[in-house]
Amino acid sequence: MRAESLRIAVVTQKIVRHDGQGRVNAVVVDELLRRGHEVVAIASELAEELARHPRLRWVRVDGGGLPTQLAKDQLFAWRASRALARERRTGIDRPGIDRVVVNGFVSWARSDVNAVHFVHSAWMRSPTHPIRKGVSPLALYRALYTLLNVGFERWSFRRAGRLVAVSRTVADELRRDGIDPARLRVIDNGVDVGEFRPGMPDPALFGLPPGRPVALFVGDARSDRKNLDGVLRALAEVPDLALAVVGDERGGPFPAMARALGVEERVRFLGHRRDVAALMRAADLFVFPTRYEPFGLVLLEAAASGLPVVTTRLAGAGRLLEDGAALLLDQPDAHVELVQAMRRLAGDPALRRRMGDAGRRIAERQDWSVTAGQYADLLEEPGPSGQAVEGRRLVAGSAS
Repeated sequence: MRAESLRIAVVTQKIVRHDGQGRVNAVVVDELLRRGHEVVAIASELAEELARHPRLRWVRVDGGGLPTQLAKDQLFAWRASRALARERRTGIDRPGIDRVVVNGFVSWARSDVNAVHFVHSAWMRSPTHPIRKGVSPLALYRALYTLLNVGFERWSFRRAGRLVAVSRTVADELRRDGIDPARLRVIDNGVDVGEFRPGMPDPALFGLPPGRPVALFVGDARSDRKNLDGVLRALAEVPDLALAVVGDERGGPFPAMARALGVEERVRFLGHRRDVAALMRAADLFVFPTRYEPFGLVLLEAAASGLPVVTTRLAGAGRLLEDGAALLLDQPDAHVELVQAMRRLAGDPALRRRMGDAGRRIAERQDWSVTAGQYADLLEEPGPSGQAVEGRRLVAGSAS
């Protein structure tokens, strides 16, 4: 730890515990405060306990009041840039900002560290992108949203001193887009191994009768990016397995799909839940054959909960689980392989226990304290690692 404390601005939409990206921000802010630094949180949402901390100043910024997410994002970026410029001229104990941390494109200001959780150029290349399924007003809007964010992100990346990729998958995507590896560091996301821990299977918690193991799916239950459609089709061929789905399914196609496939009696749609850790303790296995996933916190959370995992090699967190904790599919739409994986785990309790034990061991090495410590160490580094790069010239990070 540095003897000198720093004044660090964290610019992002959410610094909260109940959101994936927001969770990363919250644990990093926790660690910075623990090390004695002063934090300026420029965000729309902030965890209540962080807002009360004496060395944290919350500058509330939002992008509300506009009709589309694209417009809201732009409004947030403009307001956040203005707020950061003001904070550079004032402070609790002294003026100025020593470091600026952002998440992707959330501000027009320069940054010292840009934590990259999602790469829109990679999403645009994905065969799962909505524009590849037919032209419609919604698909065109999503294509426009993605393409504009490709430009905004690349502009933001050029104005960052260092880029942090939240997985090796994201690092590969950034290198493919021409990011200099010397500016890039991988800091894998983590997991709270106290909150997410093994338990006893309990189908009644899902409203399911005893007699079948329960597979748990947690994610987007309205679009097909996470491949819930593939899970339901596979379930129809694994009669000895039940499925619980956590995610807002309202307006989506999947309840009707479950009825059409004849599996509705074995499926429970639970909607959005805040008790995911308890649900994981009550499940028997975790299935998440995603079609595109830069990381996938739920995979690490499932592993910490002692659940064997079925996922794809397209999930960033899948690489962490290769050592005996997951059945990894090479392709998300490999229906036969998904059926075989689900059938294998449904019928082999001993295998589930071995894989669950392996996942727990891996998760214990990925505790959030490790992730947060790596971010804090990076921010405390003196010299060029704490400066923004513009062309060949190093300049102190400043709003423009």
